[in-house]
Order: sequence, then structure tokens, then C-alpha cells
Amino acid sequence: MSRTLDHAAPTAVPAGTDRSARLTAAWDAAWNLGDVHALDDLLEPSYVRRRGPAGTAQDRTEFKASISAVREAFPDLRTEIEDLVEDGDRLAVRWRSTGRHTGAFLGVPPTERTVEVSGATFARFDGDTIAEEWVTFDSRQLLEALGIITTGHAAAVDPGPVKGVHRKFITGVTVVTTDDAGTPKGLAVNAFSSISLDPPMVLVCVQRSSSTHPALHRATHLGVSILAADQLDVARTFAGKSADKFAELQWTPGEHGAPLIDGSSAQLEVEIAERLEVGSHTVFTGRVVSAHHDDDRAPLVYSGGGFFDISRTAPLPW
Repeated sequence: MSRTLDHAAPTAVPAGTDRSARLTAAWDAAWNLGDVHALDDLLEPSYVRRRGPAGTAQDRTEFKASISAVREAFPDLRTEIEDLVEDGDRLAVRWRSTGRHTGAFLGVPPTERTVEVSGATFARFDGDTIAEEWVTFDSRQLLEALGIITTGHAAAVDPGPVKGVHRKFITGVTVVTTDDAGTPKGLAVNAFSSISLDPPMVLVCVQRSSSTHPALHRATHLGVSILAADQLDVARTFAGKSADKFAELQWTPGEHGAPLIDGSSAQLEVEIAERLEVGSHTVFTGRVVSAHHDDDRAPLVYSGGGFFDISRTAPLPW
């Protein structure tokens, strides 16, 4: 059984302590020690927690009960905060939880499996207390680990043919960037897409193992530079692992601070709205807040592991 402390004195989380420290202390006490009452001074009485912006809401009592249920199933649960960023009344937490499944959970008898789940939580403070939170994680990762679903293993398509399919899809080449406390960070991304034009929204997918991922997770804005056909050297630089990818190229801060690559065929700045944990990647969605393009500069094109200059192809009549 887990060491829940439902009837013990709550761990003190003094008001007036900085928000990051208070959240970290209460988080550790509740998730790692089972002292759910440590949340009482941190969460408003009207506190609401959601899985995603439109998810089912939990009130403070339900949230505490859910922590206790998790700890009953995973008594050795350890939740580590990997990154924590405060911006005004908002606070973002990137976390990873690990525990051995020794108690019934979601109707599943103990499997004795070690389960690991990672995700992100976004909190909005009202003064010293949290008014609402949103959490995102890959639920399939949890369900597969518990054996509730098996499509990730038993029915999965072999990755070889899947890679072959993706190699047939033609994409542009983007450099996704952000300003990380005065240091520009970026990586090459071809998983970029428009979501809508009204309002103007886009998404990019970034592997969590990327060295740029922590900076993007901390950021409020990101930049997208769609590379031009004569910027193959830039694509190679940002696809690599250089410590300073910006050292030998020209770039300019955008209107909202995101680094934008000079000479690109198009540039966007995006205010990040959602960070969705899916598989090995985080999907960043956001609203476009600035946009520029150069009709005279053809974009660099990627397909089948190679790069192409689209200006040298002939349009098909239709």
C-alpha cells in the first residue's frame, strides 16, 4: 500500500514563497510522498484541473483523490520535474513519472511492470494560489504499458515500410527557432503544417530528445523560417548537433523576439498555445503573430532523403 497521509498534518507550503518553489514543494509532497493535503494552501478552493483545454474538469478534492489512487497502484511512484518556467501568472512544468504497477489501476490488476509516463502541466496563478491547471501526456504510452491496449506492439506496422511511405511525401524544410534567455536555439523540422487561416494557426512537431526541445518548452514564441533553395548549407547546419548553429549565418530577431534566418523564402513568428505530448514528440501549436514571404525565392524541397530546387521543375497543367 502507498504511504498516503490523508489523516496526517499537511506539509506546510508558506504563502509568499516564490511560486516555482511552492509548486515544487507541494508537488513533491503530494506525488512522491502521498501528502495530498500539501496542496491545500497552493490550490484555490475553486481550483479546476483539465486534461487539455477541453478535457473533463477535476475540482481540488477530485484531483487529490486521483493522486491517492495513482499512489495506491504505484507505491514507489517518483515524479521528477525536468523543467519549470514561470511567465507572469503562468507556470509550465515538464515532468516524468516512473513507478511499478503493484496495485489495481483503471480496472487492471497488478502487472508488476515498471511504467514510465512523461508530460507537461500548465498552471495559472491568481496571487499566491493556482486557479486552474491543464495537463497533457501521451495516454497511449500509459495504456500500452499496462497492457490495456496492444496496438503499439502486436498490431504495429513494421517501421521500415512506414519510413518508405514518409520518404514519398514531399515537404518543405523549416528551421524552428526560439530565444532562450538571450541565446538563439533552433533545429531543422519538416513536420510543419498550417492548422487554419482564420485564425491563422500552425503546428510543428519536435522530438523530445532534441537539444532545442527544452528551450521551446520554456518559450512563449517560436520562429519558423522556410528555407530557400540556395540554403542547403543552412539545412545541414540545423539538422546537425553543433553547439552554436547560429555562429556563421545571418539571422534577425523577429518582432516578437524569435530568431529568423535571413534569406529564407518565408518566415513566421508563432505565439505558442498548446504543447501536446504524443509518442516521442511534442506537438507545438500556436497562433501566427507575424508573417513575411519573398515570391522571388523558391523554397528548398525535401523528399526521399534528398533535397531539391523546386524552381527547376515544370508545373503540370490542370
